[in-house]
Amino acid sequence: MSEQEPGTRLAEEIALLLSLAAERVGPWLDRVAGESSTSPCEACPVCAVIALVRGEPNELAAKGVERVADVVALLRAVLADRWEPGEPHMPGFRPEPPTSGRVQRIPVRRAGADGDDDRG
Repeated sequence: MSEQEPGTRLAEEIALLLSLAAERVGPWLDRVAGESSTSPCEACPVCAVIALVRGEPNELAAKGVERVADVVALLRAVLADRWEPGEPHMPGFRPEPPTSGRVQRIPVRRAGADGDDDRG
């Protein structure tokens, strides 16, 4: 059995948990976006939680879940970058190829006290 770096297993577990949460919330967000709310209260957090528990559409609850989904996506990206820095983990992400293996020398000259005296 190969030895893993400390925290690698934890990162994998967290990534799996975040993926599962995203899979569960996605269909609910799609359904809420397609339905119109019949609830008389749209701005009350208590009513939003009750609607969320009942499975009813609520605009405030939907916006809250969207923000949570954004945080989950951010956490997934941070965790992927932390434990797998060379792997592309964001949709559409393509790292730029290395330009060259050569070193570019840049001459640096110090200016004198007057600003016009060059020393090499």
